[in-house]
Amino acid sequence: MIARILSTILVLTALGMVLGFACIESETRRVKGVQVDVKDEGVVSFLDAELIHRQLGTTRLEGELMVDVDLQSVVDHLQALDACADAEVYPTMNGVLHIDVWQRRPVMRVHLHEGPDYYLDEDGQQLSLDSHFTPHIPVMHVLRESQATMGYRFVMATRNDAFWNALTDQLSVNDHGELVLHPRLAGHKIVLGNDDEHEHKKRNLLAFYRAQVDRGNLRHFKCIDLTYRDQVIAQRYP
Repeated sequence: MIARILSTILVLTALGMVLGFACIESETRRVKGVQVDVKDEGVVSFLDAELIHRQLGTTRLEGELMVDVDLQSVVDHLQALDACADAEVYPTMNGVLHIDVWQRRPVMRVHLHEGPDYYLDEDGQQLSLDSHFTPHIPVMHVLRESQATMGYRFVMATRNDAFWNALTDQLSVNDHGELVLHPRLAGHKIVLGNDDEHEHKKRNLLAFYRAQVDRGNLRHFKCIDLTYRDQVIAQRYP
């Protein structure tokens, strides 16, 4: 029994010494390098490692005591960047400071009649344009910012639909307040009316397209109206 107690005391003493040394080492550990990882760089390209290194001046951190680095301040600086959605900063035992960054993802560009363009991200929040990266996303032409909401809802509702994705290029709002799609297929516009019932409208539009392609006269139409639930009204060129 006494031997077991002595053995336990020795183990606890050794453990305490190890923890003590580890604590001392952590207090004297210096930053040997900074590693930046933009987690979604292959999807969005607003931010990259080089840009973040410049923004933070990471070379100045090298050689600093790790305990003196204000990790929260680094996170706050990154999250203040317009294109940054989230960031994590953490040190490792080898003295490397890791910076992980995730970007905001634009889903639609808004073109104001009078005013600067901007993006709307997945949460419907404004995101500034970037001179180095232009994503291929639908453009909504509006007179007022409030009109962009209808286009945003339509884009979000159809973003995983291959048919609408292939068709949707430009959007606008007409004088009647209806959502209008200007497809990549040149020569006509499509009046959607509102941003809902996109599945029903797709079925109607596909049926119309198939019929006109078979007849070879799809290019004769300048406007296709899908605002009526059970029919398609098409207007021909004069």
